[in-house]
Amino acid sequence: MDDYLLLLDVCHKDQRAIGLFDFHNGRSVRAYSEHGGLYETLLFCSRRHLGWSEHLRSLAPHPQLPADGPQQGPLRPPLKPRDNLLVQVSEVTLNTPHTRQGWFYKGNGSLLKTDGEPLMIPYHAHSISSQPGVVCVYLVDPFGQLRFVGFSLGHDIHDPLLSHQDASSCAQSRLRQCAIAPALILSELQNSLSLNVRVERQGTPLPQRSYRLDQQNWWAIRKYSQAFLEQHEQFLQPGMVHYVFHSASRRESDLQLQHGDWLDLDCPELELGLSNQVIEEELLHLYPLETQPARASSHGSQPARTRHHY
Repeated sequence: MDDYLLLLDVCHKDQRAIGLFDFHNGRSVRAYSEHGGLYETLLFCSRRHLGWSEHLRSLAPHPQLPADGPQQGPLRPPLKPRDNLLVQVSEVTLNTPHTRQGWFYKGNGSLLKTDGEPLMIPYHAHSISSQPGVVCVYLVDPFGQLRFVGFSLGHDIHDPLLSHQDASSCAQSRLRQCAIAPALILSELQNSLSLNVRVERQGTPLPQRSYRLDQQNWWAIRKYSQAFLEQHEQFLQPGMVHYVFHSASRRESDLQLQHGDWLDLDCPELELGLSNQVIEEELLHLYPLETQPARASSHGSQPARTRHHY
């Protein structure tokens, strides 16, 4: 069994805690931290030079939240601070026959969504597509050092038609909302992952697509993204959090999404996933989604694909 520690920011009736699931021993607990949520706790550990994993495992159970049972209350992207300007979301591509290795800016924390939240597509979009993959999460500690925290799953939304026009349009095509699973794996990737993508359109499921992320690609993305961020002083502001998306698919195989589509991503090895609905601003007033038949309750505001009980 992989020695992963899975983390979740727990919010319930103004009570904050950290959900932990230890893959090594199968232990699940909602832990109380006097320093706040996951972001504040890891910053505290960094100031005191404490090991993140050891400190989190030593936290006492939260006195007012049960260890088991479904998650209640709103979900948050893992490790996300309250200040959206302290968040930078970007994408890294690797060398393929159709793409060159490179870093692309996507936006700040305002465009980062999590399980159950809609993905809003702006009026000026030409097309909609999503690339499934992993999200590497970095934290700049109080001393200005970039530190890798862990990874999660994500949908990287982009505009493929706009990206084919010119260099400026290619950069603009990536300025779209994106989604990250609510749980964070506090570790490097230890084994290959399989990612399953399902799209439901007007109640009808489209053919499932499956992808594989191996460790060779993982280390390539980790090495490039960390080296790039460390080269630029503006990326090393203390307290800043970086979410770096890396796709497991090739762009030429991307499915074109439509208004109202439900986009599901699942990773069986981690028992983790997320579900989001695509909403086009241009069509929302013509085809309001709230008048459509209600979807199954498993795709509501609860973490439907997070099978560990938080």
